[in-house]
Amino acid sequence: MQEVVIVTPELTPGGGGVGDYTLRVLEQWEGLVAPVFPESPVELPSQDGRLLVQYSAYGFDRFGYPRGLLRALRGWKQNGGGRLVIMFHEIWSFEPWLNKNWIVQAAHRRDLRKLLRHVDAIFTSTASQAEHLRRLASGVKVEVLPVGSNVRVVQPQESARRRGAAVLFGLQGSRARALRALGGELQALAAAQKITRLTTAGGGGVDEEREILRELRFADGWVQRGALPEAEISALLAGASFGISAQDELSITKSGTFMAYAAHGLNIVSPAAGPARAEPLCWATHPQELRQGISDAELAARAAHLREWQERTSSWPRIAERFAQALQLPAA
Repeated sequence: MQEVVIVTPELTPGGGGVGDYTLRVLEQWEGLVAPVFPESPVELPSQDGRLLVQYSAYGFDRFGYPRGLLRALRGWKQNGGGRLVIMFHEIWSFEPWLNKNWIVQAAHRRDLRKLLRHVDAIFTSTASQAEHLRRLASGVKVEVLPVGSNVRVVQPQESARRRGAAVLFGLQGSRARALRALGGELQALAAAQKITRLTTAGGGGVDEEREILRELRFADGWVQRGALPEAEISALLAGASFGISAQDELSITKSGTFMAYAAHGLNIVSPAAGPARAEPLCWATHPQELRQGISDAELAARAAHLREWQERTSSWPRIAERFAQALQLPAA
């Protein structure tokens, strides 16, 4: 097996998105890679080798500027012949110049600029982050690699889908934002009986969520399931027809929830949807469009396109393969 040094701010299952992401990649590499995790992000092995960094600025430093790590990475690359690959889950925060953190983030960008020219392969999860990185260090190549689904598919049964049933799941903040942003649209869809039942799932925010749900009048009501094991979330998605998303165009490719909807073959109801939008939003469905009426055949075709897109661009085998190629690992 090939040894790969992995630098990540977290690795406990369920402890955070970056940790879960790293563990899913390692699952795909089982039998191919022997992972090595430094005791400290700045204590990198002195010998040449392969180094994969799962970068989250605030994950590594509470001020969002992991200065020691950035300098250690640059020194490691300059002093050896190793292969350095970085996945940017987050870049820097954008602050007004009067904010005291503006100076911190300016220093953060300066050190990133120095590092980027020494990185062998740079990945990030959104087109907007990729553009910021390219502007920061003119000439560097950055590849957009959408995140994978945070819920594995467990034997989907298309025939078991409940017509008109919708699901909203994810972190507390994202669920609340979706309900606030789409409350009026959901109420209209309920009145038109395009969506007849809504189930929410995820930890926290129960009271705030309930207050909004009480205003909606779904024919078959609504249910709050709370936090659920992965297999139960998969079963919930496999039995629904629609997934509710309020992610904007800039952040859609870093939404594990959106990817889970797509992987499970749901039609995704999104205010960012539109036929002129880039994939995958060209295959999502705008609430107004759903309210006005779409044929079952068209909805089935869109769901199939979304599932194919997710498999092609951001399935875990695809993500692990791209990192393996960037690290120049031999094929399994």
